[in-house]
This record gives sequence, C-alpha cells and structure tokens, in this order.
Amino acid sequence: MSHRICNTGSRRTFVWFLLLCLLLTCSGCKKEISDTQGYRDVKGGVFESQTVASNSEYELYWENDPGSILLKSKKNGKIWSDILYDSYRDGSESINGNSPISITVADIYSLKWETIPSYSEMEDTGYRLCKKIKNGIRITYFFPKYKIAVPIAYTLNEDGVSVSVDTSQILETVDDYMLVSVSLASFMCSAENNDKNYLFVPAGSGALMYTNEHAEGTRNYSGEVYGTDAARQEPEDFADDEPVRLPVFGAKNADTAMFGIITSGAGSAVIEAKAGNSKLGYSNVYPTFFVRGYDTFRFSSHGTGETIATRMTNNIHNQVATVRYYPLYDDKADYNGMAEKYREYLLDNKLLSKSTVAESPYSFSLYGGTTVTESAMGVPVDNLKSLTTFSQAYNIVKDAVAKNGIAPTTRLLYYGDKGILPGKVIGGASIPKIYGKGSELSRLKDFCSHNGSALYYDFDILQFAKSGNGFSNNYDTAKTAIKRSVMHYNLSPIRLQLEDSFYYMLAGDKLELALSKAIKKAKKYEIDNISFSSLGYVGYSDYSFEEYHLKSGITNFVKKAVREAQKNADLVATSAANAYSVCVDTIFDSSLENGNYHAFDEMIPFYQMVFHSYKTLYSKPINIADDPGLMIARAASCGIGLGYDLTATYVDASNDLITNKLYGTLYDGVSQDIQDVLIKKGFANLYKKVADVKLVQYQLLDKGLTKSVFENGTVIYVNHSANAVDSSIGEMEAYGFVVKEE
Repeated sequence: MSHRICNTGSRRTFVWFLLLCLLLTCSGCKKEISDTQGYRDVKGGVFESQTVASNSEYELYWENDPGSILLKSKKNGKIWSDILYDSYRDGSESINGNSPISITVADIYSLKWETIPSYSEMEDTGYRLCKKIKNGIRITYFFPKYKIAVPIAYTLNEDGVSVSVDTSQILETVDDYMLVSVSLASFMCSAENNDKNYLFVPAGSGALMYTNEHAEGTRNYSGEVYGTDAARQEPEDFADDEPVRLPVFGAKNADTAMFGIITSGAGSAVIEAKAGNSKLGYSNVYPTFFVRGYDTFRFSSHGTGETIATRMTNNIHNQVATVRYYPLYDDKADYNGMAEKYREYLLDNKLLSKSTVAESPYSFSLYGGTTVTESAMGVPVDNLKSLTTFSQAYNIVKDAVAKNGIAPTTRLLYYGDKGILPGKVIGGASIPKIYGKGSELSRLKDFCSHNGSALYYDFDILQFAKSGNGFSNNYDTAKTAIKRSVMHYNLSPIRLQLEDSFYYMLAGDKLELALSKAIKKAKKYEIDNISFSSLGYVGYSDYSFEEYHLKSGITNFVKKAVREAQKNADLVATSAANAYSVCVDTIFDSSLENGNYHAFDEMIPFYQMVFHSYKTLYSKPINIADDPGLMIARAASCGIGLGYDLTATYVDASNDLITNKLYGTLYDGVSQDIQDVLIKKGFANLYKKVADVKLVQYQLLDKGLTKSVFENGTVIYVNHSANAVDSSIGEMEAYGFVVKEE
C-alpha cells in the first residue's frame, strides 16, 4: 500500500507534473543552479614524496605514488593512511581501496546520483594539485568528466591529524553534473578483517561491527549525524532505528585504534561503515559531508503511478567541514579509550561541564493532555482532555516519595493547548485551565523542592500546528530544499499518515522570539526549571536562510538558547540530547539501544560512558519499553537513572492512545513495579553508589554478561539475558545485577 504526502486529485497531479517539468528545465541552466567558482583543469603541480609536517609524536608524509597521506608514529612506527596503503604496495588495483576521497554527483537532467572514487579519475600523477600549508598540505582532487574539483587539507596536530574540506573553494561548472557530497579519508579508520577487530559507530547509545567476513557479504551502515534532517519530507520512513547523536566514529585494529571526531560541519555529515569487505580484506568507517541540501517529492501521472524525485539546492553551502583523527594505543585502543578521548576533547574545548542538579535514581515524565475527536452537530472536532492535572501530578509524586523514600526528578510534558500533539508555539501564551490552577502548580513545585528534587516544565519551540501567540503557519514555517513549508504528519495506530493532521517546523529567524516567549511564560507561572525536549534531538534545516542550511543554524541556536535559558532559570533539561545540546543539566530519554540494524554485533553504552557523572541521565521510559527488564539491566550497567512516562487517568478515546502507548502509562498500574525495582531489586542503592563518578571501563563478557568499572572502585556485573546465568561471581538471575567493591 502506498502512503501519500497529499491528496492526488487530478488538479494536484497536474500541478506536480508542471513542477517537475519546471525543475528539470531549470536544471540545465548553469547560472541559475550554482554560483560556485567555475571548474578548470590543472595538471601537474604534484610534490615529490616528502615529509610535510612533523612534531615530537608524529610525521605527516605525502607519498606521490599512489598519491596518499601517511601519518607515521615516531613512538612505534605505526602508519595510518587515507587509502589502503599496504594493499596498494602489494599491488592492489582496487579503485575504492586506492581512493583517498570519493564524491557523489547528481545528473542535472535525470536527477540520479552516482558515487565517484577519486582513484578512478587519476591518470599517472595528474589531476591532483598539491600546496603546502601551515603544518600540512592541501591536495585538490580533480574530476574532469564531471567538471568538479575538491580541495582537501591535511593538518598535523600534536596528537593526530585533521582532515577538512572548505566547500567555498570547491570548483564546479554544473554543465551536466552537480556535486552532492564528499567522503573524506575513507581508510584512515580501518581494520583488517577478523573476529577481534571492530568498527565503532555511535548509533543510539553506541554499536560495534566486528570485521569478520560473512557469507552474506559486506555489512553496511549509514547514519546521518544528529538524525534525519526534519526539513526533508520522508513520509514512509517509519523505522524505529536509533539516530546518531554524537559526531564520532572509530576502528580497532589489533593493539591500536583510530578515533575520529567531526569538529565542524557535523550537521551535514553522514557516518558510513562497511564491515567484512572480502574483496578488500579490510573494514572501514568514514564521514561523508553533504555540500548541498536536498529534498524528495512525489508526483503522479495518470497511468504511471507515483514517482519519487530528488531535488538539490542551487548553491553549495559554504562551510569548513573537519574531522580530527586520534591514534590510540595499547589499553586505550578500544571503545573505552575512544569514550575517554571524546570526553577529554569536550572538556578541553569547554563543551562539557558538570551539572549541579540533585540526583535521583528515577524520573517521571507526566503527560498533561490529549485530544479526542468528538462530534459537534455531525462535524468532527478535536477537544483537549486532561491526562494529568497539576493536582494529580502532586498526588503521584507524593505517593512515589512515600513508597520509595526519595522524590523522582519530574518533567511536566505536553501541557500545551493540544496536549501531546503540537499546537501553538510553546503550547500557547497561557497554560490551559484544564490542567488546574497556578496555585496547584506552585504546590507541586514546592513539594519537589522540599524533597530535594527538580521539577521541569517543558516547552516546544520548534514544532507547531496552529497560528497564534505571535506566529503564523502561513509565514513562519521553515522551508525545505525545494522551498516548500516543512510539514510532518502524525501517524495512526497502524502507522499510516493522518493527512488532515500535520505540524510545521518553526522558521529559523523566529526561534529567538519563541525562546523569549517561553522564558516569559515560565516567569509568569513562576517556573524555576525549564525543559526544551524537542530542542535536544530535532535537527533541521531552513532553506530560507543560508546560515540554517544543512542543520548548521539549529546547532548554533541551541547552544545560545540553553545559555539564555540558564540565565533565567535554575536548571535546564532536554531529551535524547544531540552533542550540541548536552550543555543542559538533565537529559531525559537517554537511549539504551542501537537500533534494529542487521550490521551491528554489539550494543555498548558509549553515550553514557562519555556523559555519566557530568550530566544527570535518565533512560527512555521503562514502563512502555518492549522489554522493560532488559532496559533496567542496561541502565544498571552504566549507572544512569530509570525513566517512566506516566499519566493519572486513562482516556480510551484519545487520538494518541496507541501511538504513545498510553495504555501502559497509568501510574496506578506501574507504581508497584517502580517500587520493586528501586527498593526490592536494589536499583536505588546501586544508583547512589555510582551516580556521581565516571564510568571508566565497560567490558563485554560471555553469556550476555557485562562488567562495569567506576572511578570510585565500584564494579557492577549485569546479566543482559532473559535466562539465569552461571558466572564467576555465582548464578545471576535473568536481567539481574550485582554490585561489588574491588
């Protein structure tokens, strides 16, 4: 069955057909498509093999044949390269293995994409231009057939090498092809194929891909950094896969490893991994940077059905995209060492600080309202119904304190004018009376404060469906790459789009106004702690403004927004935070999964290893998880708090009943389970021992067991299996955990 973006009546079909014709016609107009510097052939200008930079630890070497960069360790003689250097020296003629970079181009007439490895364009030493730069070299790679030239800079650092592309210096004529993306240093992070080496990718909490070869061939993974751009229309993307929250990746190869951090341009990046490539004998992980935004659209024609086409933005987005590579050795040459290096990088660059929020082993996200479609004189009308009033929220938190001896960190979620669904920006200027009086909200706030826990009130400043509160859904919406308003559709219980129920993303130039209105509303209701859940995990572009192309604007805005909120509130929280939004105090909905990818072999809590003890982390909701026991076990293994999404009442006619699993959120139905986990099973005691100390080592043991070592000497053994397991510390029950001091 086909899911549609819009109605496909004859009139709209005709409009879409005309639009496609217009796009295809304009594709051939060079001056209308791009203002990039025109391409010109340059042959020669290639250096002889030589050292281009050196320091006490490393040497950066340019090797003219095959035309590659070598990073040489002075400590142990280890060599890393942007190609499969040893294979080349052994006579390999692999186009992919011998290519330092590759590009993807779009045929401007057919709109089809094609990936071109750089080695396929080389003729002897031609089509490369070398120039020395400070502490390194810049190599321009020419693709004469496509009339595109891409300059790549390699710069030696004290502890590794940086590779970058300045997109403003790309040459492009756009007679027949336009540049889509550039893949950098494809084999800088690579490992020989065997069952000991692995690739690391940061999908969800983190994943490992072992490099052994399988009968089914190479296992491939591709993940867009900061998740799929919400400015693209992808109506059939109903997968529950976990997005990439952190701009990092790595490869372990015997007793060394290489770890990459995307230090600029991460919003335009995709992390790609290929494990078990039998033709090359090596596996690799690398970044691809998009230089243009794009969008997909559908059009229909009688008798031909629906067709999907992809349209690029006219101009290349100007930015310097950079990856910094760090060699790791010996006991640091694994994912534990990678997590330590990334945390160190964040601290050194003042991108991570320690939160002062009071710790609690569990959190409540209380849902405010939901819509119910009712009939008014035969006309369907959506009416707002309360799921949890402020008074009911008070009773829930009070009961939890009485049963568990400690108050949960609490977030008031979906207390806007349409409840769970987006309504007006920030839910409207006022809090709907259906949730209760201001005095009842104050009573809840005072109770949480008296019991030493934080109460957050959530505002959505990104997503809205209705005009009002100073914003218009006609004029204040973000635009896609083909200049359509960004629209997203809510889903029915059977995962079909509800075509009469959609919401927009707010335009980039209106975000600061929305932020100021949220802060003003918080002050009006004397709200001390602010939550911006969607701000943490929704990355999107707005192609009305150059600075918001390729998610670059939203990453800058979020950092500014959190700083501004922290000036006006005691604490700030978000949900499932992307790397640019971890400057908050509390992070709800921290993922303990890595998605349903066939290519992955192991789940690791890389995200939690980096941020544990610096930020207060809570898991995704335990009570509506597919396997609550497994989620509790995983939370125990990395020492983060348990999250619960709760309601006080059950509204069986709710439009959100199935999609938000409201049948599992009723507090009365899960309160005893919460107490059993915290008190009887001992999770609260476990959390108290490790909440404020770093997780320094996470080990994968046999039989589904893990061992977590914390900086204060606490060790936690966890059984991630649904069956009891015999271990070196005795029998462990299904999903059980044991705390020891070593």
